Amino acid sequence: MNWYYDQGGQRQGPVQEAELDRLLASGAITQATLVWCEGMANWAPLREARPAAGSGGGGGGENVPEGWIRCTATGRYFPPSQIVYLDGKPYSAEAKPGIVQGVMQGGMLPSGNESLRNGPAWEQRAELGFFPAIWQTIKGVLLDPARTFETMKREGGLGAPLGFAVLLSSVGGIAAIFYSVVLQIGTGTMLPPEARQSGMPFDPATMGIGVMVGLMVFMPLLVLIGTFIYAGIQHLSLMICSGAKQPFETTYRTYCYAAGATAVIQLVPFCGAYIAGIWAIVSLCIGLAKTHEIGVGRAVCAVLLPMVLCCVLVAVFFGAVMGIAMSAAASR
Repeated sequence: MNWYYDQGGQRQGPVQEAELDRLLASGAITQATLVWCEGMANWAPLREARPAAGSGGGGGGENVPEGWIRCTATGRYFPPSQIVYLDGKPYSAEAKPGIVQGVMQGGMLPSGNESLRNGPAWEQRAELGFFPAIWQTIKGVLLDPARTFETMKREGGLGAPLGFAVLLSSVGGIAAIFYSVVLQIGTGTMLPPEARQSGMPFDPATMGIGVMVGLMVFMPLLVLIGTFIYAGIQHLSLMICSGAKQPFETTYRTYCYAAGATAVIQLVPFCGAYIAGIWAIVSLCIGLAKTHEIGVGRAVCAVLLPMVLCCVLVAVFFGAVMGIAMSAAASR
């Protein structure tokens, strides 16, 4: 659930409940701070607005005492004296065995309550609005990927992430090709007159327009097919690296949001495609680490493994071709 809170007369947020707990514990907000979330008619003090999640011992439904903090792993509330912060998140003493086991097995702290995952903003476009949801998701992936993927729904269907990826990757891809066509046309018109009139097999300008129109028609289909192919390869790579702690759906959703959000960088003329490619790799590494709850190093290995194998295969292919060519030349 996304919460907004008042600070100095300005609306802040959205933040998750765990972040509210952290702000409350640090003194940045109090139980008297006005907050609001979807479903509330008006803003209300935090102590009145947030539903009770049970007391530290038993969750009996009574109001949470002021100052108590919600454990990230169990979802229950405890007094500050029974809370420790690990990686910026509050955990209770009773959750310690599970936390230690999670770190030993996956190399990361367990996220605990799955209900805390309800993002990214694109998943809430019905409430936020179409364009605000797109903008917030892009901003989250590009500027704060750790938090964005830490709160991403790991399950919930493929339709929403697929739509996000197809829409933005198509726009970014068409923009990148358009810039390439413009550069090609410019190069063609800069040729000397005798070169332009020497019976070239194609007209650069005509070919450029044809490519652009073709991409406008087929780019969404290519992106749609590509998301399944690449996400499948990525999940297999995670399995090889012992990092597939979640099902394929989680990997697919992570890939779609990382690829879709970074694709908009291709709107930057000429160099945008290169920047987008690098940023996509970084976002995907962080995203897989957060959604599968594995170490960043393992996620990096899983993301780079297909690229390394591809480079090796290309090198072997060209080496074989060169060897055949040299053998043919020597036999003459």
